[in-house]
Amino acid sequence: MDEQVKLRSKEDVEHKISRKAAEVSILIKNTLQDASIDDPIPLLEVEDKILVKIIEYLEHFNGVPPAEIEKPLKSQVLKEVTDEWSANYIDAVTLELLVDLTVAANYMEIQSLLDLCCAKIASMCKDKSEEEIFKTFGITETFSEEEKARIREENKWIEENL
Repeated sequence: MDEQVKLRSKEDVEHKISRKAAEVSILIKNTLQDASIDDPIPLLEVEDKILVKIIEYLEHFNGVPPAEIEKPLKSQVLKEVTDEWSANYIDAVTLELLVDLTVAANYMEIQSLLDLCCAKIASMCKDKSEEEIFKTFGITETFSEEEKARIREENKWIEENL
């Protein structure tokens, strides 16, 4: 049986996960090189409900991340660009949870989960007008034409990857 590691959430809740699954996270892998396997790894930036979702993801793939998601995204339907389990997993989360999961995946350096979260966000924007995107993400503040031009220029790379 694969040895277990303990992860501690922001709320001080401990969870066990197989080392093989946990080491998909570069943060955890690097921490394990410097720490005892018996000591819980503190993830003080990650809320417990997010850590539970991350553990679900890591345990499903058990150390073998899914195939890379092709960019630019070819479809808004995630089942057409990734495996069915991943598509169902990310489609089931709320927008708030998606944002928190994206931040946590980045913090924990779980590239495949970060890519999945970004693909979900991109699919929510693909082929939508600016107004539809604002509505989807609850953006109420409007920008002047100059601000919009500056933002588009600064974020040109996003459109190139959609």
